[in-house]
Amino acid sequence: MNEFISHLTSNKSIADIAAARGTSPKTVHRHFQPLWLISVPQPHNHPVYDQIFLDGTYLNGGCLLIAATRDYVLAWRWCKQETTYDYTQLIRDITPPLMAVIDGGNGAYTAMTSCWPQTPIQRCLVHVQRNTRRDITSRPRTPQGTIIYQLALQLTRITTREQADQWIDYLHQFTQDCNSWMNEKTTITDPLTGKKKKVFTHQRARRAFYRLYHLAKDGKLFAYLTPHPSAKNPEAFASTTNCLEGGINGPLKLIARQHHGRKGERQRTNIDWWLHFRTRDPLDPHIIAKQQNWGKDSLAKVETLTPVNNNEANHQTGRPALYDNHIDIEYTHSVGIRKGTI
Repeated sequence: MNEFISHLTSNKSIADIAAARGTSPKTVHRHFQPLWLISVPQPHNHPVYDQIFLDGTYLNGGCLLIAATRDYVLAWRWCKQETTYDYTQLIRDITPPLMAVIDGGNGAYTAMTSCWPQTPIQRCLVHVQRNTRRDITSRPRTPQGTIIYQLALQLTRITTREQADQWIDYLHQFTQDCNSWMNEKTTITDPLTGKKKKVFTHQRARRAFYRLYHLAKDGKLFAYLTPHPSAKNPEAFASTTNCLEGGINGPLKLIARQHHGRKGERQRTNIDWWLHFRTRDPLDPHIIAKQQNWGKDSLAKVETLTPVNNNEANHQTGRPALYDNHIDIEYTHSVGIRKGTI
């Protein structure tokens, strides 16, 4: 079991383990086969944390949703994409924290409003900057777009409530000065109907501005500056999900690259074990394996449920193959190159 865990959580390959054992890689694969079927448990009995970070990342095994603190992984879930249902399943067993930081996806936000209705939400400011850059680029063509981009860049430099209030004043001043510019419209031809219609001339700039405006109005930009009175470490409240992306997602993807040939269910099992050892109180893998009979019970179920391949002959019962690719060596007049008109 130690060799199996070492292989999953490091860059040690099957060939390295086989060389250390003095056996062939096939023997190691055969020894590891039942261990792949051991289910990795997730932690329970969560206390009330100051901050919890939610984020999703994509691997060959699918979309992986992770809930974590600065130091530990709390829960994870595999899915196809970041939906409200999957985020709800991720956080439903976690005690509501004093604050949650999300990247801005609708799935995480909707799940939080139903599972943690009283928990303040902090939008990741780095993701807000990325969204702004995506809308108006890092080199806007208009002076108004440059102001919006500079306002977005200043978000990650704000450390006090006074600076946040000053930033909001700048945002309101921009609204007064550039309101007519943002409301400018252009007449275009609808490609579907061929009719003329008016659209906003600066749609991308409007989207970038109103994103900042609504987030500031809803209190999701600077929630980290007013931590809960019962917080254990109010100075450590963060405004981004960098600790999750750099401390967990980054090393996690490195493990996936080191075992890049592993996909599907085995990659998910690989990542599950890696995440298990990043939880607050990881269990001994030997205890987990012993509780599940080292995966042999699951292996027996798999072999029982595996459908019989009727296209292969059964030498024990003498049953021939249903369909075969064998060609009889004896002459058969019906087999040959057909010529002439059909």
